[in-house]
Amino acid sequence: MRDQHIRAAFHRSILAAAHKDTSTQVIDELGLKNGEIRADIAVLNGKMFGYEIKTDKDNLLRLSSQVAAYSDVFHQAYIISGERHLQKVMDKLPEWWGVYCIQLAEQNTIGFTLIRPAQKNMAQNPFTLAQLLWKEEVINLLQQEYDCAAKISYTKRKLYDILVSQCEVDQLSEQVLSVIKKRQGWRTNPIQLL
Repeated sequence: MRDQHIRAAFHRSILAAAHKDTSTQVIDELGLKNGEIRADIAVLNGKMFGYEIKTDKDNLLRLSSQVAAYSDVFHQAYIISGERHLQKVMDKLPEWWGVYCIQLAEQNTIGFTLIRPAQKNMAQNPFTLAQLLWKEEVINLLQQEYDCAAKISYTKRKLYDILVSQCEVDQLSEQVLSVIKKRQGWRTNPIQLL
């Protein structure tokens, strides 16, 4: 079973309520670390949830870097794993990560079994959180919330450093989430739920 089929089934089943909630955004392929890593699925409501899919056909070569990037950003994270990789995947995950196992049933029906619920991530990285914002968004946030002189000529790195120096990680996390959710028509998953 291919990644796109697993993803679509997960959207229609586990994430059905998130799609119906008008205050929640569901985004496929959210770029982390300025696009260096992509979260397969991100769900943004009062918190940020990340979901990484590993089918039986996938290899696990990038899993460590993906886990590190997700752990820098998301309040909670889940792996959605095929049975073939399940134990190897669980051995590489921090304890706070949640785990879903992909179940193939009759007529290639795809289901998901929750093996372990996610716990709260206690180690978000403020710089990686800031990297979720576009340059203009960082400038606006610095000027409006912190009365900082931020110039368009500054590099993104410099702007991120200034932003991170202005607040604690929990406050930054809330602000980043708020800014992303205000983006109009941006990357939300338009899947039709039947």
